[in-house]
Amino acid sequence: MNTAQRIALRDGVPDHASLLRGGTAPSRAQRAELDVCLTGLAPEVPRRNLATLLRSPLGVYVAHTEVLRNSVRVRFDVAPEDLAFTLHTLLATLPEAVIGAVQYHECEEAC
Repeated sequence: MNTAQRIALRDGVPDHASLLRGGTAPSRAQRAELDVCLTGLAPEVPRRNLATLLRSPLGVYVAHTEVLRNSVRVRFDVAPEDLAFTLHTLLATLPEAVIGAVQYHECEEAC
């Protein structure tokens, strides 16, 4: 009782040769950057929080860190669909983290 579903040509696989001949190029993937600041009264607190963060599931999203005197700045680079997971996990892992603005950008290299 299996039946094949009919699909129109436009629903099939795109013709990549037509894209190379001058058609519209596929859009680049969009990414979200999230800046987070880890602070503490003593210098070892933010560094200990950074170690906790890097060992957590969020460690794969860390794109840049900057260690300052009494704080550590962390930049996450995540796919927009992973942003909710990132924020929930960050708040569960380090509730004292200061979360900055989310900025979107185009992915420049293979994502």
